[in-house]
Amino acid sequence: MNQTLEQYLRIYCNYQQSDWAQRLPLAEFTYNNTPSSTTNISPFFANKGYHPRLDIQPNRSPYPASPLSDAACYYSSNLEKIHTQLKHSIANAQTRYKKSADNHRSPAPEINVGDHVFMLAKFIKTTRPSKKLSEKFLGPFEVSDRLGLHSYHVKLLDSNLEFEVAQILDSKLDKRRRDPLLYYVQWSGYENTVDENSWLTAADLKNATELVADFHRRYPNKPRPTPLPLPSTECTANSE
Repeated sequence: MNQTLEQYLRIYCNYQQSDWAQRLPLAEFTYNNTPSSTTNISPFFANKGYHPRLDIQPNRSPYPASPLSDAACYYSSNLEKIHTQLKHSIANAQTRYKKSADNHRSPAPEINVGDHVFMLAKFIKTTRPSKKLSEKFLGPFEVSDRLGLHSYHVKLLDSNLEFEVAQILDSKLDKRRRDPLLYYVQWSGYENTVDENSWLTAADLKNATELVADFHRRYPNKPRPTPLPLPSTECTANSE
């Protein structure tokens, strides 16, 4: 949506780009009143059951319609039909996308606890000077536990491997733990995979203090350490 609005403003704002704020309401209205390529329904129609008109007409009645009126019942029923149609359209679109994507995919291998697997080296920070001359895969590591459909725990070596943190998503307090402050972390290279996000203690993020400080600047009401750690130039976390 942001890209669409930016494209609109890029076309219609002046050379000095000083009038974009005045054009933003009409850009937003146009976007919400335009049918989606997936559902063929506009956001306005999905939420209200009709397309708003640009012209203005005076109200014919000074009293609002009763919630139990025939018009209200028709409106509610019609809106429910629209949402049902939207669900079918989205499901059909997802089926088409999946069929097209599956043509370039191979079935995932079956991995069981006790198997040995290799890990992509690009997600692991090592002390080697050049990534171009380093191994593409590290291991093999033994699979110790299965966490999800495509996520596993592996037994790492005794060496100090570090995984890069992309961003911190949330924080919470777990008073059952000796270190109660936990952070919900998104790993670099796994931004689109929710299963790979992890809860880590504050001590595990001692090398990612800049991300911790940035998170608390954006969400000052979230659980936090006292005082906040000083930012560092690294954004890594120790693996278990």
